[in-house]
Amino acid sequence: MPPSDTIIAQRFVQLALALEQHLPGYVDTYFGPPEWKEQSIATGPRPIDQLAQEAADLAAAIKQEPTFDDQRRDYLGRQVTAMQTSLRLLQGEPLPLVEEVTLLYDITPTWVDEREFDEAHRRLDELLPPGDSLFERLSQHKQSIEITYAQAEPLLSIITERLRQLTRARFPLPDEESFELYPVTNQPWRAYNWYLGHGQSRIDINTDLPLHITDLATTLAHEGYAGHHTELSIKEARLLQAQGRPEHCLALINSPACVVAEGIAVQALDVLLSEEEQIRWHAEEIFPRAGYLHLDAVREHAIDRVMRELGSVWDNAAFLLHEQHQSTAEVSAYFQRYGLHRESEADKAVEFISDPVSRSYIFTYGYGGKLLDALFAAKGNAVQWFTRLLTEPVTPSQIRAWLTP
Repeated sequence: MPPSDTIIAQRFVQLALALEQHLPGYVDTYFGPPEWKEQSIATGPRPIDQLAQEAADLAAAIKQEPTFDDQRRDYLGRQVTAMQTSLRLLQGEPLPLVEEVTLLYDITPTWVDEREFDEAHRRLDELLPPGDSLFERLSQHKQSIEITYAQAEPLLSIITERLRQLTRARFPLPDEESFELYPVTNQPWRAYNWYLGHGQSRIDINTDLPLHITDLATTLAHEGYAGHHTELSIKEARLLQAQGRPEHCLALINSPACVVAEGIAVQALDVLLSEEEQIRWHAEEIFPRAGYLHLDAVREHAIDRVMRELGSVWDNAAFLLHEQHQSTAEVSAYFQRYGLHRESEADKAVEFISDPVSRSYIFTYGYGGKLLDALFAAKGNAVQWFTRLLTEPVTPSQIRAWLTP
């Protein structure tokens, strides 16, 4: 008979697979024993009340298991709290958005003062060439840096190899890992990493949305090296295979682990290359190879940094849609007004935050990135702390504990 800690971890996985039967997409990736998933599918959706009781029993077992260290107990306990919250939502319990996000992701979101967006607009106004409205000038700028997938494809392999070399030099990537890129359509996101197990991933690039020459390295770092693909490859090798922890044979889309995962992905390129190195790489290799010799890498980098600050527009939009119950047209207009999105981009954004699985997920990006910013600023040695995040089961609460004297 397996030891008690393994049994608890197996119950965790099987409960997640049962939840997936009610909430398709809840299990973002699964690479555990095939028979567990096959059994869950064969059984079909089980009563939610029954799953809620199993989750309560599992939470109690995690608290009482004597072989768990504090970190594993914290990780599993908060993951199960998120499961219990998903079950409450499935039962129709109306949770305020802040409470939902807090229980699912172990973070507490707040409304962002729109003066921050106005300040970002002011700085963009200084960086962009003079002309019509800021919206029109930014739209013209975006058009000037657009690149088709066919044009980008040769560059993507070059960028991927550079990022892979940098990641391998700093972090414990498994030997037999790789990913493949695929262009796709009809998706609400720009890019997505599908981890397949055994160190392999498929990364989809949504060609419905325009690609930009300035975003290629950031996207491949976020999804691949040293972002999602890197984290899942390392944790599968270290936590699942080497340490025999079954809870790491899957990733759940609505859980505290997502905040850490998105924080890792948001910070991936900056951990691999300094700001100056990124600018030089664009100026000396990426832009020239694509024929974009007219671009000023320093200015493009500054524009990109300001645009990142407008990422919090998504957070406010989620509040408008789900707390203030504004119409999708009104929320799309908000994206256009403060995020400076084109109408088609704004509509895609509203589609993303309208989905029941991803409506609260949007907060993981900004809060994950800011949490890691605070960690690296307080502790220094970003590579050392990034390595811990890649190799250990970490929750936002644990990162906050690291930050507390």
